Amino acid sequence: MRRYLLGGLLLLWACSSPERTRDTGIEYAPQMYHSIPLEPYSQLAYNPYLPKGMNAQAPVEGTVARGKMDYYYPYPNTPEGYEQAGKELKNPLPYTIENIKEGKRLYMHFCVYCHGPKGMADGILVQKGKFPPPPIKFPERKDLPEGKMFHVITYGKGLMGSHASQLTPKQRWQIIQYIRILQLGTDDPKKGLQMLQDSLKVQTQ
Repeated sequence: MRRYLLGGLLLLWACSSPERTRDTGIEYAPQMYHSIPLEPYSQLAYNPYLPKGMNAQAPVEGTVARGKMDYYYPYPNTPEGYEQAGKELKNPLPYTIENIKEGKRLYMHFCVYCHGPKGMADGILVQKGKFPPPPIKFPERKDLPEGKMFHVITYGKGLMGSHASQLTPKQRWQIIQYIRILQLGTDDPKKGLQMLQDSLKVQTQ
């Protein structure tokens, strides 16, 4: 009996040894667990060859991701950038019934809650007192340049936040096309397109 007790104590000691608990044993094929190439998101040690010892580095200033050239936006988020965009930036999309209809769909999803269905700054959030009315009523600001609208959708302005993460550049321009017909006093895409063609020199198909 004493012999079994002694054996049990020795077994417990062996299992609880600090040295043994630190030993993970033989690691088979460690390259499968620890990548030899540099891994930017699972760095295990200080990198002596790159700035700040980090594998992950910021891209060169002005870098545009492959296939994302339309996301390049040269105007800074400043009052000067806002004014410059208004003077230089034009809608690259042709004014078509398809673009205006899609712009209306997006407007009713993202913009109507504050700006209202006809752009009169009377959206449901304004009516319920959640936010003050937007400073612009679209039908009263026919002179508002497309470039300034795009700039505000991209960066935000005042209480309006940036929508760049929710809307692609193409979608922003489509919304602006719909706002254009709201500026003319209609929310009907077909009628609005005809009014645009009659009153503005725009690109059409």
